[in-house]
Amino acid sequence: MKRPMPWSVRVATAAVALVVLVLVTGVVLVLRVPEIHWAQVGQLGLYAALFAVLLAGILTRRRVAWLWGRFLGFFLFAVALVGVLANASRMRAPEVAALALGFAGPMLAVSLAFGRRSAQEWFGLVCPSCATPSSRGDLLLRKVRCPRCGGTF
Repeated sequence: MKRPMPWSVRVATAAVALVVLVLVTGVVLVLRVPEIHWAQVGQLGLYAALFAVLLAGILTRRRVAWLWGRFLGFFLFAVALVGVLANASRMRAPEVAALALGFAGPMLAVSLAFGRRSAQEWFGLVCPSCATPSSRGDLLLRKVRCPRCGGTF
């Protein structure tokens, strides 16, 4: 029997979908400007594609998506927060709101949601022998090692 997606993963999925939506909206807005800055379009498009891949990984229960969502989320939240604080005087209110509410906030939500045990269970990061959660493993989390019993799963 297939387990339903837990609420923590649903929250993370919605947050990443919001980030993709904000980035795609940014691409559309840049394309509407008379003097198109192709570098901005390419950069925003690349970010949108990367977050869409992260979203696909979450939906298909890839452990590497949990890893990137959990740790990259904290990092991107901090970077966005520093960017807003450093450039607040030069940014307009919609830009600050888009960065804070459309990017930094959702990425923090992803990191916090993926820290829940229900998310770790859903991604298969709980040892089947001793029920200890773990994220110690190879680079892509194909094999995870339990810190308590030492088994791999």
